[in-house]
Amino acid sequence: MDNRTIVCLIFFLTVVPACSGFVIEEVHGLPQGYLESGAVQEIDVFLWFPDFDAITVPSDDSLTLNTDLKNPKWTVILKRSGVETVIRTSSRTRETVPGWDISYPTSNDVRLIVQLRGAVPDMGSPDHISILSIRQLDRTYQLRPEREYSVSQIAYPAGEVPSGTPPDPVIISPPPPDLSAFTVSPRYTTPSRDLGPGETVTLRTYLTFNRHPQTTFPLTDTLRFRSALKDAKWDTSIVRNGNVMERLPGRGYYYSIPGFELSYPSWESLSLHVAVSGTVPEKPIGPLLEITQCGPDGKTRAGAIFTHPAGLALSDDIEETPVPATPYPETPAPTETPDRIPDDTPSITPKRPDTPLPPPEPKGELFPDGFTIDGLANLLDELIWHGSLFLRRILSISGIGNGW
Repeated sequence: MDNRTIVCLIFFLTVVPACSGFVIEEVHGLPQGYLESGAVQEIDVFLWFPDFDAITVPSDDSLTLNTDLKNPKWTVILKRSGVETVIRTSSRTRETVPGWDISYPTSNDVRLIVQLRGAVPDMGSPDHISILSIRQLDRTYQLRPEREYSVSQIAYPAGEVPSGTPPDPVIISPPPPDLSAFTVSPRYTTPSRDLGPGETVTLRTYLTFNRHPQTTFPLTDTLRFRSALKDAKWDTSIVRNGNVMERLPGRGYYYSIPGFELSYPSWESLSLHVAVSGTVPEKPIGPLLEITQCGPDGKTRAGAIFTHPAGLALSDDIEETPVPATPYPETPAPTETPDRIPDDTPSITPKRPDTPLPPPEPKGELFPDGFTIDGLANLLDELIWHGSLFLRRILSISGIGNGW
């Protein structure tokens, strides 16, 4: 056995997590009512293997397919990098898909489509039947935790289906995946109390990046922040292997960090300090602090959202001051209307207010006050800073410098 083979074996034994497996992306053909003997059922289940894991499933695992339908027709389609291949067809009530047939790196964008067509069996009395069951078993034929999907419904003999609203089918499904690359520290998330309108506050939190098996943060993802505080000022610092790098401060409702600033090998220690300061508004238009991880498509990854626990205090004990009623005389005095307005009556022209209207509040645009020299200078500073960071990353890879 050569050294390359040994290295590959060590890699797969150490970085392939035991929880590798499927989640349900979508299902077509769920029963909408009671089942009746002889009725044909068709269901398509789309399985997805999150790229948070290194591989789709371990090669010594297996997927078992079961159904109570009569004369079943199974078709299993592997979709890999956009190319579909039929890997299994069967007419048995129980079918097995070996893990070796579907074990690929998740970077290949792997999907599995399970199609089933069959008839409801003859029923002597109403009872639940399993329409479809998909279970992932390990090499000892034990069910992997939270790796089961099944659909069942009540079936009736032909001609005996009751009227009325049927119950929903009983569905067991894996939980939605948590694809966030960061973990929030409750200890360093402050303050945790409710805040009053008009209060000046600094919200803080601390993120670590140790969830992904291959990298600290996906290179093509973006860490996005937003805050409903007025005049929000952002201060963040990245800590890599004990070295602190202060990022340029930001202002406004929105702030973001591109993935390349946070993407390092998973064995490196990486964390992020976040602080946003501002004034609590009377009616916030959103959370006081929210952090999301977005993929290349701009959508938030499943489970990758954090909302700061600080909220707006409710003022239920504020009493309204009653408005006194305007006294009116019992008998109003008559109003005299002159026959004509004298010619020498000066005309009254309303004056324009001396104080102009206040400027609108910023809504997250690049330059709230338009294209200004100061805004252009800030943009150039940001570009220079990113360029110097990229240059330091190149020098670090080539063995020159300390990596920052």
